[in-house]
Amino acid sequence: MTILAYHLNLVYRVRIAEESYELLDHAAPNLHTPTCLLGDLQTARQLPVLRVVVVYFSISQKDTYFDQIKWSMRSLLEVAETEPPLWRTDLMIYIENTTLPELIDLGCSMTPRQNVLEPFKCILVQYARIQDRELDMNSTEYQRDLQEQMKEYPFIDSIYALVEHSATYSSYDYVIRSDLDVFFTPAFAQWIPPNCAFITGNGAYSDTFNMQKLAHVANYSGIHFNASVQNIGSTWIGPPGLVAKVAERTVHWMVHLSKIEFSPKQRTSAWWGGAPLWMEWHYGVLLLYGGHLAVSEILQSGKQHPFSKLDLDHPTTSPANCTVDGPIHLHAYQNDDYFSKYMFKDRKYNESHPLPAFLNSSRCSDYAGYMASESLRMTSAELADRLRKAKVNANFVKNNN
Repeated sequence: MTILAYHLNLVYRVRIAEESYELLDHAAPNLHTPTCLLGDLQTARQLPVLRVVVVYFSISQKDTYFDQIKWSMRSLLEVAETEPPLWRTDLMIYIENTTLPELIDLGCSMTPRQNVLEPFKCILVQYARIQDRELDMNSTEYQRDLQEQMKEYPFIDSIYALVEHSATYSSYDYVIRSDLDVFFTPAFAQWIPPNCAFITGNGAYSDTFNMQKLAHVANYSGIHFNASVQNIGSTWIGPPGLVAKVAERTVHWMVHLSKIEFSPKQRTSAWWGGAPLWMEWHYGVLLLYGGHLAVSEILQSGKQHPFSKLDLDHPTTSPANCTVDGPIHLHAYQNDDYFSKYMFKDRKYNESHPLPAFLNSSRCSDYAGYMASESLRMTSAELADRLRKAKVNANFVKNNN
């Protein structure tokens, strides 16, 4: 069977575990697909490659998140028009209400990808927030701990959705775990992780006290820890089985840290919301602490599986070149410098502070500004239509040049 046939049938992938193949629990037992066919980038650009960006969309922050999901999709349109012809990059949204009109208008639906030749898909997956779940007499100790420890930590949903619904992305070659306030760049359009590595971006939590604290937890828990690996970000890119495993262990360590290493008072949003201890041992970045321990445990600093940190989460304020040789992924941080998600949300980019009217990839700040501006100018229906037709149009242009 050819590689193309493997993808056309969307057979379930297998993942590498200590140099051997291990079928995922939900995998079809009679089907076999190599885990990492795509180590050589030039070869991979001639093959079908399926990538999916997975995000959590909170209904309670719908107005803010809708702006962000729309500009992210506008940047994915740029990707769809410039990535190799046989590549597809989908968007998967975990959400409490899969009938949200705003997302339906963007062409999103609960219908999963059927084959590798379909155009862009925006896929909605029903998800219940941890704080909305009801426990009963059959609830496990794990479920009780999860709800008790995370009841005032809403960021848990952005990672637990990947644990609970890992089957939804298991058919893809690469999973991109990302926030919504991001932009995908021309460099991302042509890139996959070398040797199927697990890639992370950058955080900003690794001061001396925090690293000593995490090392202490790793030591008494008996897991690997490398003090030279620091500031592991919340954006991940990797094979689906590995992403699912790291997500699962991230949640495990989040619950453990919350229960053992933070007091009941420190776990309350009224207390940690003011960031009184930042940057030392701040409950608000519990997800990053948990991710750090999970990456250390599962990947063992690259000894168990290829791992590296790259320029993901590159700031949207950057003057760096956003070209095919530039950053892979831009992230809007919490400030008012251009390009700022806060200034955009408040519609403060106006005639006195205009956003770019033309695509300018020479500066990342302008690339983000143009994508955001375009997402405002385009109707949801227009953006959905262009995403559907992007691959057809890109192939037509390529074939006629």
